Amino acid sequence: MKLEIGYNHDFEVREETYLTATGPNFTVLYLSDLHLTRWSGPTISKLEQTITRLNPRILLLGGDYVDCAKGLPHFARLMEFLANRELVFAVAGNHDVFFGVERLRQLAERNNLVWLTDTAADITLDGHQVRISPAPTTERVEGLGFSILCLHKPLDITTLGCPPELVFAGHLHGSQFVFWQSTKGLFPGRVFYRWNILKTTVGRSLYLISKGLGDTLPIRYNCKKDVVFVTVKRLA
Repeated sequence: MKLEIGYNHDFEVREETYLTATGPNFTVLYLSDLHLTRWSGPTISKLEQTITRLNPRILLLGGDYVDCAKGLPHFARLMEFLANRELVFAVAGNHDVFFGVERLRQLAERNNLVWLTDTAADITLDGHQVRISPAPTTERVEGLGFSILCLHKPLDITTLGCPPELVFAGHLHGSQFVFWQSTKGLFPGRVFYRWNILKTTVGRSLYLISKGLGDTLPIRYNCKKDVVFVTVKRLA
């Protein structure tokens, strides 16, 4: 077990595989909860190196980007780094409302990112339609090859009438303190937050919860920061 105090501690890449009977082969990287401050430069450098190494086909940003004005240059740097990548999508987090969602959205869109609000984005990968949505849908789209739900705050996907294949969320930070862990989740946070887990499956959905890349209160115990990298493979 390890106590981490301060900024710029290392993060891990959590790797998962999703097998699908139909749809394309691709990779997707989800990162969330950066909470950037004036001290976040090393974290952005490591994140840039990780994105370059993994080279995901789809990159999802899950919100809570900046904690204060002096963190904004680090966010701008990340946006500029991502400007030449295709298929980068972002959603806002609850914390972004306090700093200014519109300012962050403009920075993202200026660098060719897609900022998701109420409307899903439909893309085509190797002839297959893939939908990336910031909110659940009640209808299954005819001919849709694959669907991804990109959230900030976890929701109860067991209530969804039309669950997507992949669901990503952040927000909970693993509760920052993990005293023990089981298949039921990360404790003691799991006692208070149902979705304080790493992953679960609900029907055909793989639900993945990131522990995030930063914290407003920079202290963690046995709760390593992370990004989530998924390889989607079509069954032969």
